[in-house]
Amino acid sequence: MNAEIKFKKQSKREIILSTATQLFIQESYIAVGIDRIITESKVAKMTFYKNFPSKENLVFACLQELKLEMKIAVEEQISSKSVPLEKLEQLYMWYINWVNQNGARGCPFHKARMDVGSLYPSIQIVLDEYRNWLFDTTASIFKEMQIRDPMTLTHLFLSLLDGLINGSVCEEAPIEPEKTWNYINTLIELETSSM
Repeated sequence: MNAEIKFKKQSKREIILSTATQLFIQESYIAVGIDRIITESKVAKMTFYKNFPSKENLVFACLQELKLEMKIAVEEQISSKSVPLEKLEQLYMWYINWVNQNGARGCPFHKARMDVGSLYPSIQIVLDEYRNWLFDTTASIFKEMQIRDPMTLTHLFLSLLDGLINGSVCEEAPIEPEKTWNYINTLIELETSSM
């Protein structure tokens, strides 16, 4: 009996989601239209609308899927470390590499908020869930480090991360994670040495 590897065939919905997500990441949520997504997904218009009654539904589903994939990947990365500073570095490096893979086009969540946040109010739920998850994950690592004021340092860390990402978009250049991590690490050392 021949051993065959069976690959899970992607459903039409998964194909549409995957195609739309890549287009939104590479370009923008506004510039990419439904007709283009249908064409590049190679599905019938009726199939598209059966799965996603509107572009807002599609954007919501894309962000939901991205959030889930990101959460699983990050938690897998940081769970392999036992030292809190190493967990934070893994979180940071994973996030920067993920953004860099997008060709310095920024964070898809930030871009969605800027592009269509006011146009598609339903996506605010996913954007807030994503941001809360990122904040809580970072804060829990700072708490493990027994930082005196983990919330303030979490806000500062995420502001630095946002600034780096926005800077890479403006400069159209990838972020150098090792260099910037050294600055963040110095900031953490200053905080821990003042306790």
